[in-house]
Amino acid sequence: MSDEYLTWVEDDLEKIDEAWHDLEAGRGDPKKNLGRIFELAHDMKGQGGSFGYDLMTTIGNQLCRFIEDLDDVGPREKKVIELHVDAMKVVIGNRMKGDGGATGQ
Repeated sequence: MSDEYLTWVEDDLEKIDEAWHDLEAGRGDPKKNLGRIFELAHDMKGQGGSFGYDLMTTIGNQLCRFIEDLDDVGPREKKVIELHVDAMKVVIGNRMKGDGGATGQ
């Protein structure tokens, strides 16, 4: 099922990237966009460790905790979200299992 995981997570990465771009561009309700990002990150963190992608669990968890604590979404907050989404793309794009070795650190 590891191959299936990669298909699922790549699809989720496209969706979270779309939600991030909607948030950044001010399209739609920011709270709904944050909710979409949170839900996708939550799903990805839950699945990551099950398939050996521990960094996905770590990054997804950090992103969820960050979003939970938000009162407002300004440029700083958007940048933090973007960095987490980009980090998840790197992990999956480079097939970084476990702790990702030196690159993961």
